Amino acid sequence: MTAIMVIGRESDVCCQVVRARLTADGRDCLFVAEDELFPGLHFAWQISGEESEGTVGIGSRRIPFRDLGGVLSWAWGIPVSAPSFQTKDGQYVTSEWTALLMAWLDRLPCPVVNRLRPELWYKTHLHVPEIIALAPGVPFTWPAVRVTTSADEARDFYRRCGGHVRYWPLTQHIPYPVENDADLDKLATLAATLPLYLTETVAGERLDAYIVGPRVIPVAMDGSRAEALPAPVARRCREIADALGLTFCMLSLVATSGGDWYGLRLDRMPSLIEVGEDARQDIARDLVAALTGQAGERTGSVA
Repeated sequence: MTAIMVIGRESDVCCQVVRARLTADGRDCLFVAEDELFPGLHFAWQISGEESEGTVGIGSRRIPFRDLGGVLSWAWGIPVSAPSFQTKDGQYVTSEWTALLMAWLDRLPCPVVNRLRPELWYKTHLHVPEIIALAPGVPFTWPAVRVTTSADEARDFYRRCGGHVRYWPLTQHIPYPVENDADLDKLATLAATLPLYLTETVAGERLDAYIVGPRVIPVAMDGSRAEALPAPVARRCREIADALGLTFCMLSLVATSGGDWYGLRLDRMPSLIEVGEDARQDIARDLVAALTGQAGERTGSVA
């Protein structure tokens, strides 16, 4: 029997629900806790041209690469504790682990969620300019955006958007509303030290689209399953994921009262903490289908 490997963290909800679904389906699962790799990790890899073979495991359990049926890579790329990461040795181990993992996953013949393009190795969230740059061929409606180091340009953008603007720190995924001149004055103090990423605030109903292989699962802000997306919107969500090479990701959307759909940001490692149980189980089933090469069997039930 082939084994499905899950690489992640014990506390991560995505890892928990996928492991539970694999167990319920009677499938063998090898869990590799990224933050508990050392000591205990076994990894032997021999490369000869286009061919490669080896074994991977934790403790006394070791699995030949050929017996891996699929891999869920839910790793953050930091296999050491926070204090250890502050040391040279901790940073060296982290860099080597990331390089090894990315290279190995790229060579595996089995299904992998997700094989990352180099541009995404250190990006867990993508803002609108990054999505457009990395998936330029996918037509989608985005809010107006401005990235600037000029306080005057920020004020001009604010006025052109009718005073409906949000500020997003470039390394975070939580926006801050910019609603008045006092907020603009606060932004002006930052302009001299870092770029300001501003977006037009689009009024409408917020929801998150979880793309898992060929399926799109819409989830409302309260965590419940939302109504099915219009077919063209669902198709373009899948096209964005395909263009980025992601089997599983989440795209935040806004549906306006006029029937327009806007994309806000993309999360390549979406947390399932605030997702309701029904939607979680649907996502888990689709992830297991992707890991076991059965995703095509569920394409007829795109939400």
